[in-house]
Amino acid sequence: MRKLLALATFAFGATSPALAQDAGVAEGWTLDARLTLVGSAIEDENALTPAGDSFLASGSLLVQRSDTMDNGLTFAWRGEVRFERDAASRPAFAGVLGDCPAVNGFCPRVTDGLTFFSPVSPAVGIAADGPLADEDGFIALESASLEVSGAWGEGVFGFDSGAAARLDARAPTVLQRVSAYSPGLDPTGIVITRARNDVTASSAKVTYMTPRWVGFKLGASYTPEANMRTADFDPDFSVSGVANAELENVWEGAASFARQFADQGVRVRAALTYTTATSGAGLNGFGDYEAVGAGLELESGKWSTGLRWLSSNNAVDSGNGDYQAWEAGLVRESGLWKVGVEAGWAEDQLSTVEGMSWLIGASRKIGNHAELGVAWTSGDADIPVLQGIGLGRTNAGNDGLVLELTVRN
Repeated sequence: MRKLLALATFAFGATSPALAQDAGVAEGWTLDARLTLVGSAIEDENALTPAGDSFLASGSLLVQRSDTMDNGLTFAWRGEVRFERDAASRPAFAGVLGDCPAVNGFCPRVTDGLTFFSPVSPAVGIAADGPLADEDGFIALESASLEVSGAWGEGVFGFDSGAAARLDARAPTVLQRVSAYSPGLDPTGIVITRARNDVTASSAKVTYMTPRWVGFKLGASYTPEANMRTADFDPDFSVSGVANAELENVWEGAASFARQFADQGVRVRAALTYTTATSGAGLNGFGDYEAVGAGLELESGKWSTGLRWLSSNNAVDSGNGDYQAWEAGLVRESGLWKVGVEAGWAEDQLSTVEGMSWLIGASRKIGNHAELGVAWTSGDADIPVLQGIGLGRTNAGNDGLVLELTVRN
C-alpha cells in the first residue's frame, strides 16, 4: 500500500482541498439510487422497426467512496450497476435496421474469405441485416474504477468512461433518460443519432486528465479491448450472420474548454475529441478505426442550448462506410419547470441507414427526489431492403406520446 501511495504521489503530486472537491466525490461513502419509469404510446409503421413496449424502465445504483490522505492525495472508488429495459430490438442502442443480406452483392458485407457477414457499425452499433434482437431487460456494469487525483491531474483505472466521454460537450435534454439523440431509453426503437465519441463504453481502461488551466483541460485514455457494454452502448454487439469489428488498442484524446463570462452572463463549454483503434476481427473489409467529434454548450440565464457532431470512418478500410451525426437542443428552465426541444440526424453509410429524430416536451421537479416529464417524440429511418436482386429503400416512422417519472434518493 505504501508503494502504491508513493507511486501515486510521484505521478500526481499533492492537492488542495479545492481540487479534491473537483473530483466530484464527497469524503466517505455515498449512495445514489435512481429509477426511471417510462410509459409510452408509440405508433409504429413497419415490422422491421418495431417500437419499444409501452412500459420501459431504467434503474441505477451508484456507490462511491473518497479518501484524502495527509499529503492531499485523493483516492475515489466508484461502482455502478444499471438495470435497463429498453426497446427489445435495440438493447444498449445496438440492433438491426434493415433486410439486406450480405450474400447479395448490393448489401453491406465483410468476409473471412469463405462466408459473408453483415458488418456492425462500430460508431453506432447497427447492422443492415440479421435477426431482430429480443432482450426484455438486462443488467450492465457502468463503472468499477479507482480515481487518483492530485495537483498534476486525475488518473482513472478500471471499468469506466474514457477521456472523450468525460470531457465531452453536448446539447441539453428535456427528460432524464428518453431523448431524441444518444438516448438512454428509446421508445421509438429507431433513433440512430449518437454523436458521443465513445466506442469502448465501460471496457477496462486507463485514463489521465490534466487540471483545468485557464479554462482548458486535456485528457487521454487507452483501452486494450472494447468488449464491455453499458446500458446505453454495446461495442461488442453480435447476432447470427453479423460481424463486429472487435476494436482493440483504442486511444482517446480530448480537449475541453469551460468558462463563465460574468459580464455577458454566459457560460461556455466546448470540446474536441478524437478516437483511433485497430480491428481485431481479421475480416476483409474492416481496418483501422478513426473518429473526430466536437461539441458546444451555452447557458445564459434560464436558457441553455448546445450542439454536438461526430464523424467516423466506421473502421471500413475502403473509405466508403462513414458515419456522421448531429445533435442539437434548446431548453429553458424556470423554477421547477423545464421545457425544450431536441433534434438529431445521422447517416450511416456502412449499414446504409439514414435517420432523423426529434422531441418536444416539458418536465417538472416534484419535491427533492422526483421529476415528472411528458413529451412527444418522433423517429424516422430510411433503411435498406432487398428488392429483386438489387438494393431498395423503405422509410419507417415511429412517433407518439411519452410519460417519464424519475425518483432518486
